[in-house]
Amino acid sequence: MVALLIFGTLAMFAMAVVRLSTEGIGTVSLVACFGVFALIASLVFFVRTGKSGAAGDLMILSAIAAIFMTAIYDNGLHSRVLTWLPTLPLIANFTSARLTAMRTTLLALFGLLMLLAGHQMQWIASSYPDESLFGRLAAGFGSMLFVSAIAYAYEDSRRQADKERDALSRTRSDWVSMVSHELRTPLTSLYGGLKLLANGKLDEQPEKQQTLLKMSTRNTERLIGLVNDVLDVERLSEGHFELNLQMIDLADVVDEAVKIQQYLADERGISLSTRLEPASSVMADPDRLLQVVQNLLSNAIKFSRAGGEVVVHLAPSEEGVMCTVEDEGEGVSEAFSDHLFERFAQETSDTRRRSGGSGLGLYICKGIIELHGGQIGYRPRDTGGSEFFFTLLR
Repeated sequence: MVALLIFGTLAMFAMAVVRLSTEGIGTVSLVACFGVFALIASLVFFVRTGKSGAAGDLMILSAIAAIFMTAIYDNGLHSRVLTWLPTLPLIANFTSARLTAMRTTLLALFGLLMLLAGHQMQWIASSYPDESLFGRLAAGFGSMLFVSAIAYAYEDSRRQADKERDALSRTRSDWVSMVSHELRTPLTSLYGGLKLLANGKLDEQPEKQQTLLKMSTRNTERLIGLVNDVLDVERLSEGHFELNLQMIDLADVVDEAVKIQQYLADERGISLSTRLEPASSVMADPDRLLQVVQNLLSNAIKFSRAGGEVVVHLAPSEEGVMCTVEDEGEGVSEAFSDHLFERFAQETSDTRRRSGGSGLGLYICKGIIELHGGQIGYRPRDTGGSEFFFTLLR
């Protein structure tokens, strides 16, 4: 801002010197001197107050006044000083608080119309033919309008960039908050349990020792899972996620996932069952599909009521194979269902807050299934609960 004001002051000072040296002390040279003092006043105002927007407004108004006052005594619409007008919308776009590019253009249009009226009433003397007045006015206004459009496009792009930057900042903040919370909780529990064991206070209580060891094991698994999720998100974002494709029977993957999640289902009193229909083999990465099925099963178990049932259904589909995981939980709200597979997506219901989670699991599942050329989705069950499914091509 200071550099712009200094440059404007020097430019106006140069014009004043030229006018004084060629014409002596006259109306035009005095107007140029007025412009110099006005720009110096804008600079002083900015330095003393720090209000760049107000200083920008004062600078634009000073420039418009100096340009049109000069033009009145220098051939009106034919004055060469009007060639400065197209620069004003662009300068206003960067510096002014209230005088936007379009407002500056409209203000200049008013000045151009006043000059035209001065010509028509013969208040302004000119050595050029009057037939070109409307062309001059149209050219001046058109050039300013063009620059205003460019300034508006730039401003719109800048606002969009600001929104994206704010969104990225919020995402980064959410990421830090999520990782901090998800790390702190199991680490605190793990530290507390190991400290009790290390102090020897439970040497004569083997049952409590086993409970603490199991709890520490679960918290360690949770930490490992979080680290793996973070790494998978990074690979998906960078496009470095690799698959080890081979012909597999998806039923074998489902059976293994059910065995792994059975202990969690038993702890929560959830019945875990499968309905596996004969289906064609698919070309897929067995470890990554196991990760997907495990995640869907884990969510279904966590969000189901005690005594409920979770069913995994595998069947042929028109495109290939469909795997469905059904639960009897509270389901997903309609408003949140569109955001299920987004990064950090977590519904704020009491049940889901208690269940925790990083909000990365379904996002990773979606990435894995889409890398296989398949689709993943969600639909509510008519009898209550949720149904997550994915399809793979033959």
